[in-house]
Amino acid sequence: MNARPARYHGYTYLDEGRAMSSEEHEAARVAALHALRLLDTPPEDRFDRITRLARDLFDVPIALVSLVDADRQWTKSKAGTALRETPRDLSFCACVVDSGRFLEVPDASVDPRFADNPAVVGGPRLRFYAGTPVTAPSGHVVGTLCVLDRVPRRLTGRQREELGELAAWVELECAAVRSTEWERETERARRDFVSVVSHELRTPLTSIHGSLELIASGRFGELPPQVGRLVGIAARNTDRLVRLSQDVLDLHQAHRGQLHLRLGAIALPEVVRQAVDAVRDVAERAGVAVAAVCDDPAEVRGDADRLVQVVTNLLVNAVRVSPPAGRVVVTCGVVGSWARIEVRDDGPGVPQGQLDEIFEPFVQFDVPGQRRSGGAGLGLAIARGIVEAHGGRIGARPADGGGSAFEVALPAAGPDVDLAWW
Repeated sequence: MNARPARYHGYTYLDEGRAMSSEEHEAARVAALHALRLLDTPPEDRFDRITRLARDLFDVPIALVSLVDADRQWTKSKAGTALRETPRDLSFCACVVDSGRFLEVPDASVDPRFADNPAVVGGPRLRFYAGTPVTAPSGHVVGTLCVLDRVPRRLTGRQREELGELAAWVELECAAVRSTEWERETERARRDFVSVVSHELRTPLTSIHGSLELIASGRFGELPPQVGRLVGIAARNTDRLVRLSQDVLDLHQAHRGQLHLRLGAIALPEVVRQAVDAVRDVAERAGVAVAAVCDDPAEVRGDADRLVQVVTNLLVNAVRVSPPAGRVVVTCGVVGSWARIEVRDDGPGVPQGQLDEIFEPFVQFDVPGQRRSGGAGLGLAIARGIVEAHGGRIGARPADGGGSAFEVALPAAGPDVDLAWW
């Protein structure tokens, strides 16, 4: 754990156990400040709550969360003032950052360090200042929490402690912001990496799969039984990898809002029929009956192939969790300006607390009685991405009598309908 930098002889600092010149330490401190990515960002209530509380708690007109850059003081949060930025050489807070210690100025007008400061002799006519250091997760002092008044005063010992406690709260919020940003960057990098890898793999995998199918067809001569069996296994596995790489690309495009839709007038019953046909073999092998109840011939505007993909993914998931001799029912219809598709299974059901999580990528749950599919856990995530690209919503709930019900709601007129009702 990094210790807070301490001053030695006025010119040398101890940073992570190593002696540094003041210039080296300042460079490290500024780098730590910039790593927070808070400078020049919009106001946030997480910080504004603290300055409002400080203003009221200490009964002062002004409270600030200030960040001290190399040549300026920038205010992340302020209560009671429009101040946004101050040159560092005129900043009270810079003195706190330089010393790394709490600073109280009972009356700035008689303090030789600040008596000629524009904030003291000019418009604000500040008299009282109290500021305590705010440190980054690295341990460097990057700013202050401070309170200011236009009349001379002093804080009590308890008030100094309270200001320190509020500064610790600021530090927690700084760490939380950085952690959230780091998580976003990591997730973005992961998605980009997976997308690039999938894109680069898809072309050679498609070529390999095509070659294996040609060999397995006997076009180049009959294969010995053992060789034929191995070639068949290789062809099936490469086909699965090709589909997986396409799924990853679809998911990446959906996350980035780049999923291309070919919109047109489509009939919901036809979408459902094609999806049921696509899973018929899988359902028969599992001993699960799939029934479609779609008597409403109404048309909707959407991408037919993508919506077939959505319903197919939902049906595959339903078949996978259904017991032998189970039944999956898919219904569809248009009510007002909304089209609805629902897929019900009679499996053991997804636990209530996991109904939202199952739409996350690579998430799979071990449901009692569920057969292993060997899938990557992308089907429901892709379905959600396609539905949301259409301006719709997808959700899951426990079905009456057991099992789960997955419902898709789509604006019948296309992706431009208000979703406030959901």
